[in-house]
Amino acid sequence: MHRPSSRRALPLGALLTVTVVLSGCTAPQNSENSSAPGAKSTTSGSFPVSFANAWGTVTVPAAPRRVVTLGYADTAVASALGAHIVGAVRSYGSVSGETKDENLPYAKPLDKSVTWLDPMKINTERIAGLEPDLILASTAFTLDEPTYRRLNTVAPVVTYEKQLYGADTTEETLRIGRALGDEKGARKILDTADRAVADLKSELPGLTGKTYLYGQARDGFAVMVTEETNATARFMNRLGPTPLPAVANLGGKGSVPGAVDVSYERAALFDRADVLFMTYQSGALKEKFEKDPVVSRLRILKSARYLPLGIEAATALQSPNAAAVPWLIDELRPALTSVS
Repeated sequence: MHRPSSRRALPLGALLTVTVVLSGCTAPQNSENSSAPGAKSTTSGSFPVSFANAWGTVTVPAAPRRVVTLGYADTAVASALGAHIVGAVRSYGSVSGETKDENLPYAKPLDKSVTWLDPMKINTERIAGLEPDLILASTAFTLDEPTYRRLNTVAPVVTYEKQLYGADTTEETLRIGRALGDEKGARKILDTADRAVADLKSELPGLTGKTYLYGQARDGFAVMVTEETNATARFMNRLGPTPLPAVANLGGKGSVPGAVDVSYERAALFDRADVLFMTYQSGALKEKFEKDPVVSRLRILKSARYLPLGIEAATALQSPNAAAVPWLIDELRPALTSVS
């Protein structure tokens, strides 16, 4: 049995007392038109359907009537497909206090009867009380093997096949669609996302060949996502830009997988990027970054090419799910427009 890494990847902009892990799961990129290999049924609405999960195989015996979603992609895609969601993790904006709305900004609002769950701690007993017949956890970033096995005694759990954020957008979306018995609907979500990408590339053809940096400011250094096979880079590559080589090639062991730590003393490198996306664990760290003696002199910081991201946009960029793509593109558009 494949045993995934025990290291968890948490949202980039999270206000945490534990180590925040960026998009460190790095699987080879699959074709955006590929089929999800974990599903053993290829007919929309065909049950039973089995999935190879990171910790074993699970079978969904019949079309689910009560669904719990433990990841943001799971919630967004299932909501778009009209699933009856009885429990869902609340948005990270509501966790951090950035917003009071538990709904994801890019997803269809859930019914008022939904039970909102804490994304940072999976409560098996509370989920069991919701009496689900399917638990979707393809992007559940706090799921571990013991919790997975406990949840499987409640209802079939469909999680990632190999590692968190290791699947491409197509694979992830079709996997959720098949678990819900609506592969056709899942493909429509993918088509909408593809059109949004195509429209942006048509509108901003100059993005191809440009460079970007995406990271989080810490105390005295910035964690910059640079690994070209992570979910962020795969998404950005579809739009045109690639990670800035001057930072990506720095080498050394970063504080999180798939990223490079860059001290503020070396922040002059950031000026070489065509666009800079940053997120922050707190307003104090944002201010400290922007007022640093080296950082504050950066030309990019004084231009539209620098875009501070709110926690919802940062979380979506860390793991861009198909349902979020049109909204995420609109969030990034101001900076992207400035360099095309």
